[in-house]
Amino acid sequence: MSTRSELTEYDRTALYLALDGALTDEALKSLQKKARDLTDSIVEDIEFNLRDNLASNLSWHVHEMAGRAVEALLEGNQDEMVRWLRCDNRRWNGRSDAEHGDREIERQHPVIHGKLFEQGCVLLRKKIVEAHKDLLASERMLDLEDQVKSLVAQNNKLEREKDEWIRRAQGCEATP
Repeated sequence: MSTRSELTEYDRTALYLALDGALTDEALKSLQKKARDLTDSIVEDIEFNLRDNLASNLSWHVHEMAGRAVEALLEGNQDEMVRWLRCDNRRWNGRSDAEHGDREIERQHPVIHGKLFEQGCVLLRKKIVEAHKDLLASERMLDLEDQVKSLVAQNNKLEREKDEWIRRAQGCEATP
């Protein structure tokens, strides 16, 4: 019994022989030119579509990565944030207790011209808090207030349902 590769090789050889016998050199050159023209046309279409869609695809990709990085930041997940930003291969949160805090402690947070030099994650956290301290606090308060309203409404609904059950149970006991 023949294997699949032997059949494929046999079929390929048979096809070459049939084409060689059926096509003249002129017809073969014409087919090669048509194949080249078709290939060139496909390549041109691909290049055009790449160039035409590059800006929107790149914009979408950056938007997605930034959104995921912000979500990771809000969840406090430093590794995920760095992963989505693709800005660092190390796991260092800017503090000496981090995984890559292998430099001596006095070199980790340098003072340059009499001013503490903050960088990386430490600087990002500082800028976020400085820029949005009131916003962060007020938005968190609004979140908590909204959660309290929801919990109060849920509690009131459960109280009404409980009262209804009690009334029904009392009504059943009164009826002999």
